[in-house]
Amino acid sequence: MKRFATLFFLALFILGGCASGPRQPTLNEVPEYGHQPKSPEQEKADQEFLAIAQKHPDAADQMINAGWAFIQRGDILSAVKRFNQAWLIDSTRWEVYWGFAVTEGKQEKIESSKHYYEKAFSLGGDTKILNPEYAITLREIAKAENNSEKLAEADNLFKSEIEAGNEKAACIYAYQLFRDNRKNEVCEIMATSCKSDRDNLKKRAGCE
Repeated sequence: MKRFATLFFLALFILGGCASGPRQPTLNEVPEYGHQPKSPEQEKADQEFLAIAQKHPDAADQMINAGWAFIQRGDILSAVKRFNQAWLIDSTRWEVYWGFAVTEGKQEKIESSKHYYEKAFSLGGDTKILNPEYAITLREIAKAENNSEKLAEADNLFKSEIEAGNEKAACIYAYQLFRDNRKNEVCEIMATSCKSDRDNLKKRAGCE
């Protein structure tokens, strides 16, 4: 049975792996299926999927992991499909909404991305993981609105995470500042944080 489960989810992964072109997303390529009514055929397909998934305790994890794999490949709409399937299995998982937040952000649907980050927070999401990404979203909204107060709030969220020792926040914020041509501040952060420096940001900012 375990081998069957693996093959089943592998098949889902392969079938969903085609690259998504520039077209209008279908219902299953919209987070939470857009809360739109489904056809009888779609409802039947959901029930068949759930009947199999419910026999396997790691079904939601399988779909979430598949979603992230598609994100890494740049196939955002296929990622949404997998997160939607995870949502069908267990809509209380904060990781599902995190996935939606990221896929919406990658499609430049910033307000929707913000909504899903906040949903992930409400379900007990790991703030160490979520806060730096959420802060990026807040910065994008602030810039779009040319709102200096909101930008300061976003930057303060980054700074509080950095003060708490969050290396992910330090690396992301340093890159955000680099994009804003605030190179002195990049160097200040990287003097004590983001030691991995995978993007060689210190050199690019002229810190060395």
